[in-house]
Amino acid sequence: QYQEDAGHSFLTFQPVIHVLYRPTYNIQPELQTICQELIVVSLLTRKNNHDVLIKEDLLDYVTCLPWHTSGSVQERAKELVTMIQLTTDVNIQPPSLLNMTKATVAKYYCGLDKVLELSVPELVWELLKK
Repeated sequence: QYQEDAGHSFLTFQPVIHVLYRPTYNIQPELQTICQELIVVSLLTRKNNHDVLIKEDLLDYVTCLPWHTSGSVQERAKELVTMIQLTTDVNIQPPSLLNMTKATVAKYYCGLDKVLELSVPELVWELLKK
């Protein structure tokens, strides 16, 4: 609350969402779970965070999080989606097929950076090269 009162807020959550969609190369599963849960809990805590996620057009990727996580992180991700629905004027709809596919490609193949950076044909070409 102090940060909000002082006028401090996150300008972007893209790096945070990128971490959640990073493929699990060379990361201990326990460490990854702890990091993911801390990130999701931090996103849950303030309505301002929800507004920033919406403004940055990351809502579809947040909505897909429960599908790409497990255990306690999955439960927290479901809570996050519910909290956004309850604390904002946004009527959360299922993500577009394109964004669901991009989220899956990001999580299991190349990370969100590439998915958001490349067009669909470029992304397909990049995946075919691997």
